[in-house]
Amino acid sequence: MVNRSIFGMVLALILLTSCSLEQEAMLAPRSLEFPDLQMGNATYVLGRSGETPLSVHAESIAIYQKTNQAELEHLVFEQRDKEGNSLLSGSADQARVNTTTYDAELFGNIVVHKTDENFTIEAENLTWNHDKQILKSDGDALVKVMFDESNTIEGMGFFGDLQNGTYEFSLLLQGVIRQ
Repeated sequence: MVNRSIFGMVLALILLTSCSLEQEAMLAPRSLEFPDLQMGNATYVLGRSGETPLSVHAESIAIYQKTNQAELEHLVFEQRDKEGNSLLSGSADQARVNTTTYDAELFGNIVVHKTDENFTIEAENLTWNHDKQILKSDGDALVKVMFDESNTIEGMGFFGDLQNGTYEFSLLLQGVIRQ
């Protein structure tokens, strides 16, 4: 009788241990899907020491620390110089930002305005490389560029070097440039 009780307790202990280990194994991958921090109607400031910060306001910001990613919904952004003058501004429906490199992917109804060059870009998807200051689109994505209030160019395969002020298309569809 005592052997049966000990056997029953050992068997119960093994079953309980195996169930709890199995449950932990199943929960671990799923926990990566949930953000470490979720904010609504929030402002997020991106900037490194010595750089002019970029202020981003979004309806929703989800930060995933394990992957160094932030996902933003319905965002408006602006970068100002030390005197408070706008350098860069814009908006997008969605963005995915690497919180370490500040590289980003923008999606949906994108508008980017570079104030000092009176330059505006409109697109549905763009990729930003922060270190190189390069903004580009997919090869088949339509991008519209407006500058100097009367010049407009539309094309595909946009590549913009914001640091040097060089902008290119792999395929120019239409445009008007007045001098």
